[in-house]
Amino acid sequence: MSEFENTSKYNVTYGKNKSITRSRDAINRYKMSRRKKSNVLVKIFALIFVVVIFVSLSVFGVYKFLQHRSEQKEFESYSNVQMKQDIYIDFSIIGMKEPLSIQGLTKQEVYDKVLGSYDFNITISNSNPEIDLFEMPIYGKKEEDPDLSKYMVAKGSDNLGTGQEVNVENPLSDITISASKNTYKLPNFVDGQIKNLIDDIYDKYLYTSSNEFNKKNVDVTSEDFKADFVFKVQTNDEMLDSSLSQLARLWNTKAVKGQIEGFSKERNEFIFGDDHKGYVVDEDALRKKIIDEVNAGNLNTEIWTVLNIVDADGPSVRSRYKYVSMYETWTTDNEKRNKNIQLACEGLNGYIVKPGQEFSFNKVIGERTEDRGYDYATAYLEGQVIEELGGGICQVSTTLYNAVFAAGLISTYRKSHTFEPSYITPGLDATVSFNGPDYRFLNTSNYSVGIKASYSKQKVKIDIFAVPLLKSNLTQNLVSVKIQDLDEPTISIINEGKAHKGSKGSEWQVFKVVKDGEKEVERVFDHQTIYQGHTPTAFEENTYVDDDGVLQTKKFIETRREETTVRRNSSITTARRENSIQSIAPSEREIVVEAAPGGLSSTGQPQ
Repeated sequence: MSEFENTSKYNVTYGKNKSITRSRDAINRYKMSRRKKSNVLVKIFALIFVVVIFVSLSVFGVYKFLQHRSEQKEFESYSNVQMKQDIYIDFSIIGMKEPLSIQGLTKQEVYDKVLGSYDFNITISNSNPEIDLFEMPIYGKKEEDPDLSKYMVAKGSDNLGTGQEVNVENPLSDITISASKNTYKLPNFVDGQIKNLIDDIYDKYLYTSSNEFNKKNVDVTSEDFKADFVFKVQTNDEMLDSSLSQLARLWNTKAVKGQIEGFSKERNEFIFGDDHKGYVVDEDALRKKIIDEVNAGNLNTEIWTVLNIVDADGPSVRSRYKYVSMYETWTTDNEKRNKNIQLACEGLNGYIVKPGQEFSFNKVIGERTEDRGYDYATAYLEGQVIEELGGGICQVSTTLYNAVFAAGLISTYRKSHTFEPSYITPGLDATVSFNGPDYRFLNTSNYSVGIKASYSKQKVKIDIFAVPLLKSNLTQNLVSVKIQDLDEPTISIINEGKAHKGSKGSEWQVFKVVKDGEKEVERVFDHQTIYQGHTPTAFEENTYVDDDGVLQTKKFIETRREETTVRRNSSITTARRENSIQSIAPSEREIVVEAAPGGLSSTGQPQ
């Protein structure tokens, strides 16, 4: 092939490539143009869609508003429209002697004439033959004793300790009726049924022409005249059903075989009762009696419950009762304090807590007064050491708290002292004051629980008598561990009185320890307690400021009586403390606080 031909061929090839390149550019430009147009169309359609949605929602909103206004106006006009029909209603069972003509009356005017125009006073009485032994279960929201609340505000208390409160689910907390164990005043459910009848008549005949309403009577003055409608109470009523259902839950009793029912002070032992049948309210029979009485026009009457009797089957629980826990603490040689403790033990001894009942230390022991034999002894008031009537009985509530825990019962409210106690390991105390903190626990068992308490020779002992709550061989106790010491409060300058050494505060963690025989099977955190330190006091001439700018004492002045008491009794107290028999093994008392007898510890705190 010639050179010319080769060149010509090359040129031709080049021309084709150029043509192809131009074609691709055109296609790309076309595609970009289409893409731009497509994006514009998408934006336009999106805008249109948004506008359509907005308009639709606006129209719907306007429609609903107009509909609501229309319904409201219709209701208002409906309520104010007078009945055109010549309709008579017989309300004789509620005491209306003549049938009521509602012609020319609005529905509200009929309400005003009938509702509440009669006296409704039906009382339901409990026909339980063992009503004297029956205790109403606690239900609804607990309310504080108003007198006690006033006393608390007026006098203050040792309320600076760490509180512990446990909320136990109450299966009767949804009860809304108010009933005693003997009687219950039935709410007026008849008014609701009267209102329903009036509503039905107005709904059906308010706009009905006279031709559509077929009257039963023509001559109203005739002796044979009968009303168009006669009011009778219907069996199905939501208010009545709810009231009877709640009443049954409160008044039903379980069959029990031989639980404790009393205590003999002479023999110092609990008394067992006989087997008791269970009594269950027959709601259907009671409802029928109520309906029959109302339809007979008896709206002021007493109606007795109909009960179904349940026999106490199975073996007696008497053989299952035992002393499930015991706890002891040692007191001091302070006679006034010990007198108070003895009185509190006597008030507590033999007390029986029914199933589901919440025990309150302050309510059971009552107010500590001179008339009742209580004396002044060391106690706390808002973080200060004072002489208080009944001082020292916190040792009784503390001993009870530990016995209750060991029994497997639930303490619902407990508060520690402001400062560390000296008669028990810190963290295990439960302070009480009639005008302040209480100690409470709940009987979560199915049977009554008895408390036996005694004081003798400087020893407080409390036993819990019950059907065991814990599984066989299992025991549980509280073990307190000291976490840290806290800084001692700043020195307080005094101008009179006597100076005192201060003390550090402390923080403790308390664990629930469960054992199977001697083997520990569980240890879980129960609560934490923080105690304040005692504020040191000194006269100004006995203080100085150190290099760090901290106020310090030159010398601690103590009365000769305090020094003598501490030296004389410290060794005796230590020995007694070591020999204190408590319901936990000595190895578990991980921290033991030495005590100085005479009513005050070595740091000047009440015991």
